[in-house]
Amino acid sequence: MGRTARRATREGAHGLRLGVLALAAACGVFDDWTPEEISFEITGSEGMGAQVVYSTEFSAGVDIGGVTSVLVYASDTVDHTLPIDTSMSIARDQRWLVLVEPAGGDTLDVDVVVSVDDRSLVMESGSILPETPWRYLYVFNQRITRDVDVRF
Repeated sequence: MGRTARRATREGAHGLRLGVLALAAACGVFDDWTPEEISFEITGSEGMGAQVVYSTEFSAGVDIGGVTSVLVYASDTVDHTLPIDTSMSIARDQRWLVLVEPAGGDTLDVDVVVSVDDRSLVMESGSILPETPWRYLYVFNQRITRDVDVRF
């Protein structure tokens, strides 16, 4: 193979590597998915009360039965009147737990939306029954299930 042919082959290989890198960057391979902020909305049952527990300080793990066990170290309980539309930073802990229970023993018929950094995580509709809180758990880069057992 002549000198010109070898240089053309090297230049072609170099161009191919640059093309692959450009394609990977365009496809989002190098995007940072580390969560910064979580948004939480509940609509429906407007004007009714809900007691909501929020936490970012807990440990979570999935047991052999597929249940995610959560041990909460610190939380905030807030009495809300529906609708709820709130956002909070999860940049430090990269985790978030919410428990929603109707206030006053009434059933809440709701639509729930949870997003992290504008990426939709949950879009659900249904009823939240007294003494049966609606729960949602988000943990970045850790396997969890929707079957959640919470202990304080």
